[in-house]
Amino acid sequence: MPMDVLPTPDQELDWRLAGVEERLEAISERLGRLEVALRDAVAEEVHGATAELRHAISELGRRLVQDLPSQLARHRDAIVAELRPPPPPPTPPPPADPAEPAVDVDATDSEGDVDMDETPETAERRRVSRRRRRQS
Repeated sequence: MPMDVLPTPDQELDWRLAGVEERLEAISERLGRLEVALRDAVAEEVHGATAELRHAISELGRRLVQDLPSQLARHRDAIVAELRPPPPPPTPPPPADPAEPAVDVDATDSEGDVDMDETPETAERRRVSRRRRRQS
């Protein structure tokens, strides 16, 4: 009767280690296939995201180019408004002399129309001249 030879503790340990080694190799192969699949999926996702970003940036650039002139004009107007000094207050009209009529009769031409091109100095000389004539 053949006797079954019982494995020695060293042989049993070798068999177990060989089994663990085989399982580790199988796990390593599965991890390799998973890495390749993940690398391909990630590369595809990155490519898609890059294409979307490229399209979005192009669209934003196109819109900026369209809006840029109006935005620049708006900012220029705001800057000019800030730099422009406020208008001076209106000068009050000189006090009216109660002796003089409201319409300067002396600044009228022969038909009685007011001469708008006449300077104040010319009008004053004409008034003085007429007053002298009236007094004489």
